Amino acid sequence: MTRALLLAIAIAAVAPFATASTTGTIGVQLTIFSRCEINSQPQRAVPQIDCGRLASAQPRVTESLLEKDAMRKETAKLITIEW
Repeated sequence: MTRALLLAIAIAAVAPFATASTTGTIGVQLTIFSRCEINSQPQRAVPQIDCGRLASAQPRVTESLLEKDAMRKETAKLITIEW
């Protein structure tokens, strides 16, 4: 029992040094566009969004109809923009 306890203490003392000696790098690049233009015209169902004029920077725009309101007899749309 004493040997197991001493072994556990020794492993706990050495573990931080083993992990500290591990090094590496991650190749990640983050590009932040400071400005997006949103164009919502009445003849278009979904607004057009232009961010940075690059195809990879464009958000995904989805539209879904919500349930009809029985009291007001109106149908609402939910437009979701995901980056």
